[in-house]
Amino acid sequence: MKQRECRYCPKPGADVCVRTHGTGSGSGTAVFAHAECAEQRGVQVLYRVLPEAVTPR
Repeated sequence: MKQRECRYCPKPGADVCVRTHGTGSGSGTAVFAHAECAEQRGVQVLYRVLPEAVTPR
């Protein structure tokens, strides 16, 4: 699983989306952050990132 970068600090593992940038095609680009970093800056969280599903073999 790739660690998402936080928009507000250098630590990996961002767990919320705080913004999306629309593109000409597709669903756009999401901007991620740590929930704590966003809260400290008064940034509204759009959605929380869920852990990737793991299926047993």
